[in-house]
Amino acid sequence: MSYSRNVRLDRLKFIILALTLLSGFIVNAQISRDRISELQDSTGFTKIRNIAISGNDKTKEYIITRELRFNEGDVIPNYQLEDELQRSRNNVYNTNLFTTVEFETQIIDSALMDLHIRLEERWYVWPSFVLRPIDRNPVDWWVNRGKDLSRVRLGPKLDIYNVRGRKESLRLVALFGFDRTLITQYSIPYIDKNQKHGLTFGASSVTNKKMRYETVDHVSNFIEDSSEFVDQVNREAWSGYIVYTYRPSFYDYHYLTVQGYDLQISDDIAQLNPNYLGNGNTRQTALGLAYSYISDKRDNRNYPLTGSYKFGSVEKLGLGFFNDVNLWRLNIQFQKFTDLGKKWYLSTSIGGQISTQDVAYFNYTEFGDDNYYVRGFEQFIVEGPHNILTKNSIKREILQTKFNLGRFMPLKKFRKIPFAIYAKAFADGGYVVNYGNYEINSRLTDKPLYSLGVGLDIVMLYDITLRLEYSYNSEGQFRFAPNVMAEL
Repeated sequence: MSYSRNVRLDRLKFIILALTLLSGFIVNAQISRDRISELQDSTGFTKIRNIAISGNDKTKEYIITRELRFNEGDVIPNYQLEDELQRSRNNVYNTNLFTTVEFETQIIDSALMDLHIRLEERWYVWPSFVLRPIDRNPVDWWVNRGKDLSRVRLGPKLDIYNVRGRKESLRLVALFGFDRTLITQYSIPYIDKNQKHGLTFGASSVTNKKMRYETVDHVSNFIEDSSEFVDQVNREAWSGYIVYTYRPSFYDYHYLTVQGYDLQISDDIAQLNPNYLGNGNTRQTALGLAYSYISDKRDNRNYPLTGSYKFGSVEKLGLGFFNDVNLWRLNIQFQKFTDLGKKWYLSTSIGGQISTQDVAYFNYTEFGDDNYYVRGFEQFIVEGPHNILTKNSIKREILQTKFNLGRFMPLKKFRKIPFAIYAKAFADGGYVVNYGNYEINSRLTDKPLYSLGVGLDIVMLYDITLRLEYSYNSEGQFRFAPNVMAEL
């Protein structure tokens, strides 16, 4: 009884601590911004006489003007003009269609302005040969997998962005090696004249011989080469989905997803972990329905320095047709990015998940995938139906430049290479409530997890970011972790 009481007290303390950290960061943040020198006094108005666009060799003009917060002929109060221009420029850049977006203004007289939007398009067709580790991150591969070079997927991949100049995208993937993965997806951001409704279609197939089948002390166990059934197919999954998108404004997105999958495992996997699909089952078929909402006001979605991001979703997996799974999951997240002035920036986030407790191992909710974990715990998976996470960084711009390769680079779209370095310090905290009767993974659950650290972010072409982080965590461990995933 005393243990249960202490666990509840620990949960309450951590939640209070996380909320206090968040509110403190937000209240103390200061924003600095420069004013456009040509603006008249704040009581005046400016009319946008003409908008000219250049550099969009492929992109349809209406894809660009969709992101502008004004039209030709609009009259804007001068005190709002700077903000309207900057937000519109950020909106165009965040389409991820252009490497550079420049807004050039020309003041005609005291109340009239022309705008010229100069663009440089990205490279849109990316055929490639993928050589990708199957592990969650470099630390997981280095520490838990003994730097095993055989743990890779390899094969051809084709990404075509901005298909037909309409921001549509096509992805075709065929990977082999550790497993066999086939993926196809086509996204149409706008299917209507008003550019508010869109659709995405996708399907995939994954076949495993070696596979993750259980977690012990927060580290995944896989079928190994020495296993007697390593040469047989131990898991095969087929899935498909349709996503309807509604974008009523510049920054608000609504997603309704209908998905379904059929998963089969071998009898041997069911014997190794009877709870993999629950009750020793060897097949799970499910339909799911999910709704998500995003409010995205970040200046740069790939590496934000200012703005905010809000995310919420509710998912129901198992709609009563197959009765193989019955899972509810709720996700919420809030991120804030603040310019503190003099090249200092602050980022903070807080979020959490609540999900059904009585589910099979395959359907567990966890810390550890993508960037959803406390830094310093990259090595571990922390499973539990409920969790909370806060991540906070303060960073300083050390260098920002652009290399022009000129005649040495025959491809125009790769001649100018942006390069920036940010030094940072960070503090993360999290808490995971354990599943019932799951003692083999209880060391990191039902107690606060936290870390402190320092690092460097190196931002390169197309906002690709290399994160180098060194941390000290609540288990008394020092960890160095390279990563290319987004920080928050």
